[in-house]
Amino acid sequence: MNKIFGYLLICAGLLLIFFSLIGMYKVFVNGNAAMPIIQLADMQLNTAYGIIQVPMKSFSAVINLLLFAVFMVFVLSAGGKLAGVGNGMLKAERIYDALRENPSALQNKEQANKL
Repeated sequence: MNKIFGYLLICAGLLLIFFSLIGMYKVFVNGNAAMPIIQLADMQLNTAYGIIQVPMKSFSAVINLLLFAVFMVFVLSAGGKLAGVGNGMLKAERIYDALRENPSALQNKEQANKL
């Protein structure tokens, strides 16, 4: 049962990794727009020469790209952790199976290192 669950965790982790990498590739290389999370309104500054209109559209785009990158790195690391847990489960199962086949392997250091 642990083998099946371990392989499922590895597959789920790899899917999350590929999802985040493909998402970042589409946004940063292909130029697709990131989901707008923050939209800043244009700002007006009062100066001695009058009111100056400062467009905030470019700042909004940069902030949205940074938030998207942070979220995708979080998904990427979560996928890595998930795959690592699955790998640990498979490794423990492999050691358990090897000890079940040869219970005296722990007495000899050379055989224990082969596990």
